[in-house]
Amino acid sequence: MPVFAPETSKIKMVILTKSKESNAVWWSPLNQNKRKSESVVVSMLQRFEKHALAKITNVVQFYENGNLIATKKLS
Repeated sequence: MPVFAPETSKIKMVILTKSKESNAVWWSPLNQNKRKSESVVVSMLQRFEKHALAKITNVVQFYENGNLIATKKLS
């Protein structure tokens, strides 16, 4: 069984990077699907902030069931 799966993960995190860099999409771990959305977002942000991608990111958006539920601007 996969750790992440676009079809079944609860939260989709869209990473909008600075110009000339490729945007990225991360999916929440399947074992967090039963948690509250806010808890999943916080844990995803904690992991993301440790990643090198965080240094070249402008905005992070979080989606649940196709609906935007949170946005964080980075400097």
